[in-house]
Amino acid sequence: MIITDQTRQGRRRAARITAAVLGIITLFAVGFALRPDPTSYHQLPEGAVYCGAEHTRGGQLVNEGHTFGKSSLRSDTQARSGRYACFLPASGQTEYGFNYQLDNPAPGTAYLASVWRLKNAYNAGVLAVQTEGEAPTYQQENIAIDSDDKGWEKLEIRFFIPYGKKTDKLNIYVYGGGAAEVYFDDFLIEQLSAGGESFQPEVLNLRIKKEAMEVLRRKREQALQAGILESGSNDWVEAELEGDSSGPMKVDIRLKGDWLDHLRGDKWSFRVKMKEAYAWRRMRSFSLHTPVARYYLHEWLLHQLWEQEDVLTTRYDFIELRLNGESLGIYAYEEHFDKQAVEFRQRREGPILKFSEDGHWKAIRRQLTQQGFLSPAAEHAALDWENAPVEAFQETDYQPGTPLYDAYQEGIALMEQFRSGQVRPEEAFDILRMARYYAICDVLHAYHGIAWHNQRFYYNPVTGKLEPFGFDGFGEKPEGQYTILGHGALNPQSFASESFFAALFMDPGFTQAYIRELYRLSSREYLSPRLDSLSPGWGARLAFLQMEFPEYQARLEDFLAQSLYVHSLILPFGQYSLQAYGDPARGAERRLRLENRHNLPLAVVGYGLGKQSMGHPLDSALILPAQMPREYWLRLQRDHLMRNFGQSRFLYEKALLAQAPPLFQELEVSANAEYVFYRVLGNDSLFSSPVVKRAPPPPLTDAQALRRRAGLKPGGPYRIEGRNVVFPAGEYRLAEDLVIPNGYLVVLQPGAVLDLSSGAHFISFSPVQAYGTEEQPVKIVSNSSKANGFTVMQTEEPSVMQYVVFEGLNRLKEGNWELTGAVTFYEADAQLYRCVFRKNQSEDGLNIIRSEFELSHCLFTDTPSDAFDSDFSKGTVDNCRFTRTGNDGMDFSGSVVHITDCYLEENGDKGVSVGEESDVTFFNSSIRKANIAVASKDLSLLFIRGLDMEDCQQGFVAFQKKPEFGGGKIIVESYTAKNIKRLHAISEGSMLQLGEEEVEEGRGIR
Repeated sequence: MIITDQTRQGRRRAARITAAVLGIITLFAVGFALRPDPTSYHQLPEGAVYCGAEHTRGGQLVNEGHTFGKSSLRSDTQARSGRYACFLPASGQTEYGFNYQLDNPAPGTAYLASVWRLKNAYNAGVLAVQTEGEAPTYQQENIAIDSDDKGWEKLEIRFFIPYGKKTDKLNIYVYGGGAAEVYFDDFLIEQLSAGGESFQPEVLNLRIKKEAMEVLRRKREQALQAGILESGSNDWVEAELEGDSSGPMKVDIRLKGDWLDHLRGDKWSFRVKMKEAYAWRRMRSFSLHTPVARYYLHEWLLHQLWEQEDVLTTRYDFIELRLNGESLGIYAYEEHFDKQAVEFRQRREGPILKFSEDGHWKAIRRQLTQQGFLSPAAEHAALDWENAPVEAFQETDYQPGTPLYDAYQEGIALMEQFRSGQVRPEEAFDILRMARYYAICDVLHAYHGIAWHNQRFYYNPVTGKLEPFGFDGFGEKPEGQYTILGHGALNPQSFASESFFAALFMDPGFTQAYIRELYRLSSREYLSPRLDSLSPGWGARLAFLQMEFPEYQARLEDFLAQSLYVHSLILPFGQYSLQAYGDPARGAERRLRLENRHNLPLAVVGYGLGKQSMGHPLDSALILPAQMPREYWLRLQRDHLMRNFGQSRFLYEKALLAQAPPLFQELEVSANAEYVFYRVLGNDSLFSSPVVKRAPPPPLTDAQALRRRAGLKPGGPYRIEGRNVVFPAGEYRLAEDLVIPNGYLVVLQPGAVLDLSSGAHFISFSPVQAYGTEEQPVKIVSNSSKANGFTVMQTEEPSVMQYVVFEGLNRLKEGNWELTGAVTFYEADAQLYRCVFRKNQSEDGLNIIRSEFELSHCLFTDTPSDAFDSDFSKGTVDNCRFTRTGNDGMDFSGSVVHITDCYLEENGDKGVSVGEESDVTFFNSSIRKANIAVASKDLSLLFIRGLDMEDCQQGFVAFQKKPEFGGGKIIVESYTAKNIKRLHAISEGSMLQLGEEEVEEGRGIR
């Protein structure tokens, strides 16, 4: 009985335990089903809505009381977080996935919608936002802005619910076109905080009496006739200003602006000065102008970023302006440069300085008055910042005896010292704020304000240094961005002398600070959260501006994409950005020649045996100046195709001006060094490049031996007149080598003939002037196979030759020293007009190396190999003929050349060959009977306009020849082709653009 009772009690106890356990499991299951998704999104901002496809109810995807579409689209095949994702099949029709709907969203609210998509080859899968109501809108995005290491990428859209037009519904969803499978996960909608900032546009009433309006009208008429507005002290008139938050205030006003965009129609721009004790929004002087003049909200965003980085800037925002009761529409107001502008930014009062613009605008007016247009090539002293006086705003406040007179003198001294090169930038400027100022200009592509006559500086009386005062960043819609301000830094050939910021970018200290700040400010980690914080204010202002300017459709996402492109330009590419050429070891050491192929300066910090270990750090870094930017190549890197041929019309001029041969620096390393280690100046990331070995030099080269024979001897075929070596008219047969040292000028007079038939060399280390005439040309000839060449080397001044005949010559050969050109210019600039290169027997009829040149109306004919070969040079070829060549008509390596109006016929290999990172433009020319009309190889770019091809085996050929380079590119704006057997052959990694279409690659060359 006792056993029986114990058994029953045990059973009851077991049943109670089982029921309790089942209850706990049930509660846990219910709690598990109702829990938020177990992802990285478990701590969401207040009000955020999220779905990770983890929970379903009633056939719907659900999370925390919200529904997100059909549960049938849930899949466990792929997931970024949790166990499930949203799957859209390749059904052949549009498929919709995650979606969320909100009724009656509040006006003035900014949102950020995002979703993660599994990467696919077609960028299939779209995030979309649609509003319904009085002013329906639609946005979509399929280009990712971020990715993770699991193969997922992030899509984002920022959007704003505008004021004034009722929005009934907000729909946020993803969809696929049905052509490919798409997976989505982590669907998130956040309401962005306004950060305490609420934009409420004020109505500003400006009342001007009839007489004063007539003064302004007359001034406007004068400006329209002159082409610019020049303001003076007599232009001010009295007026009254009244805002929503203030009563009537007495002011003085005048017309404002330099160019006529400030005076179009009835929407004139004004400068306003408050009278007596009045202030509007704590400002005593400010400007009112159309938002178009600063490109709408672009300028506002620029000011916000400067402000967040504590770079001085003017207050800038938008109002409605009414003139004598009649609305002029939306205006921007911009604070002027007075002490309130400084004190509002928490600085002590100090002078605000600038280089005077008066001379600049007088020179502009003279051009407009005398010739009716502005010439980009105009060279007036008044247009240069070196000649502009330094002056202060409110100059009368800084007279002798005034409290800030000493500060005024100090500020002017700093500006003059910097301009004259007496001090480094860091001694004159707050270098960190200068770096931030220019870096933010790069991030937003805001370059209008960096012109010297738009620069403003505050002298800080506490630090004793100048700070930049940012304003006027945009004069119009910015063009596509392909370079940054620091490209070419520390390279003396990179910047025009009239550029103020050029003096900064030739300084290592400033350049280092600039690159460091640019890397930080252009990063996603920096800019994305700041754009989020500015999104409510941006959206409110955008809605306000679009009431008058609906064509302005800028998006914050575009600024982020622009910034990330800038960020991508900063870091180099290992061995491709630095070339280290080294002879085999000599004892315990080896000498390297280093070439920076990156567009920013590099700091070589050490060397080592392996690419992962820098065993020998340098005591101090070796700074390599940046490579010159390649204008055409950088455009293709960004755009892939040349989209707007109109914008490229004069790009060749910029390329010829800006690009130059590479610079080399030497470094002594130990004999076992195999890798060089380096950083971008101002960045800590470490890169390596292998050492490329070259043969050791002999004790005395044949070239050195020949140079030692340089000298002028009595009784030679010339006369010496001071520093001139003159060859009068007559024939001179050179029986021995003629080597002219530097320091002279060689003059070949009309009718002079140099005969090299006996095998003599003509080598000059001084420039040559040969002024033949059509009736009496200068001739340099040979009728013997013993002929040598005509060579000009390393001259300080250019050689100029006209009506000169080079005929029957061969290459220079002296022992192991051998050149390839019958006529050679090495590091010797040359200008050749109406010269003839005929029946020369060398590899190149004319070879120009590391020089600048001009060829005009020259004839190249009957050459067994290349007619003209340019290596690492830049120049122009105009109206020249290249006929009957055994190899190429023109061959370019590492060169920047502009070719126009040339004729090529019977070229045995290529009409024009472009290689080894050359940039060549080829305009309005013809090629007949060539094997290949044009070819681009090895990271070169050939831009063609107006090319006629006839009777050629192949037309356009692009390929990679050398393994250390990449493919070639050809851009063809216009051409004709007649009897071309094969129009194009494009190898893998190369590209050809015909018109606006890209030709498919992979058509290889054997």
